[in-house]
Amino acid sequence: MIDGAYLHIYAISFVAMFGGALIGIFTARALPNHHLSNESATVVKLTAAVVASLTSLVLALMLSSANSSFSVNAGIVKKLGSDLIHLDHILRIYGPEANEARGDLRAYATRKNEELFPVSGVPAAANRDTSDLLDVLLDAVVSLSPADRRHTALISQAQVIIANIYAERWLLWERPGTTVPVQFLFVMIFWLSLIFVSFGLFAPVNVTVVTSFFLSALAVTGAILMIVELGNPMHHGWLQVPREPMGRALIEIGRP
Repeated sequence: MIDGAYLHIYAISFVAMFGGALIGIFTARALPNHHLSNESATVVKLTAAVVASLTSLVLALMLSSANSSFSVNAGIVKKLGSDLIHLDHILRIYGPEANEARGDLRAYATRKNEELFPVSGVPAAANRDTSDLLDVLLDAVVSLSPADRRHTALISQAQVIIANIYAERWLLWERPGTTVPVQFLFVMIFWLSLIFVSFGLFAPVNVTVVTSFFLSALAVTGAILMIVELGNPMHHGWLQVPREPMGRALIEIGRP
């Protein structure tokens, strides 16, 4: 499902491009013939080519940046799921004395999964309750009394993993919202509308041309949609970070 918060951006981008092409077509009808001469067409096409080159470069960079943000967040979630499984394995090896800590781990993992991937689809902000559950887990592990060097080593490993979980929690918390500045998107949409106006100025008026403008505007709007969705991977829209790593972790740590 596409996030409604960004629908106005997609609508504006499509209208600006397709509308720009139509403005160009109707403007050409009102201009004197010497404004539409071959020399004028050459100059307009050259200036449009400069703007088009700049826009295509910026689009590619923004798409690359957004994809990088998506991949990084997906990697953090995958690492979090892996650390939860690893910590549960360590506590299981430790013995029955760590059962309380395993229960705290299951409580934290369940709450964190609900926070990252709410069933309702409504994004849940990181809250203090989840952090408190992680603190309780750390306290339960630190409170274990090792009977020998083996148990001491296991506790040390568990503390390192919990430190990693803390780091992953803050990394996810520090990445709210889209990485794409909305103001910059509107500037780019303005560039795109200018390009489509220049196309419309010297285009013949027929169904094929208008359909071509429509589909081109739709395609570029799709690229903008991808940039915005990939740039905000932790929201619950059309594209979001896969939830499978956390799901597998919950299944694994739920074993007795």
